[in-house]
Amino acid sequence: MSSVEQTRTVGSGNAAGIPRQGVPPLGGAAPAAAPEGEPHEVRLRRLAGVAAWALTLVLAGSASAIVGLFHIFGDGPAWFAPAFITTGVVGMLLTMMAFATLRFKGVPWMFMAAASVTLLAAFAMLSMA
Repeated sequence: MSSVEQTRTVGSGNAAGIPRQGVPPLGGAAPAAAPEGEPHEVRLRRLAGVAAWALTLVLAGSASAIVGLFHIFGDGPAWFAPAFITTGVVGMLLTMMAFATLRFKGVPWMFMAAASVTLLAAFAMLSMA
């Protein structure tokens, strides 16, 4: 890189050598084009939103799991343990699927909504047990 190019890079507010999303590294090849109809990159706002929602689900799910353990080891009904554990596992799988489908526009939000429904089901089971 010549000193003129470095001056332009530094003068434009971008430090030389810092990788940017969607921009090929210096001397590297351009990124491969995405197949037609599929988005190429993950929007960071979508990632942050799904991560914040997942954090909320994890905190609420951990609280319900602690209370659920008292019901499982205490005097809870026989149906409670398998139903409660299955609900938690399904909720975790749905949340993982939301992260796996981040590059699609509305799909992660549907998975997160379904995971929230499983958390509400867990709360309902806690109130019935």
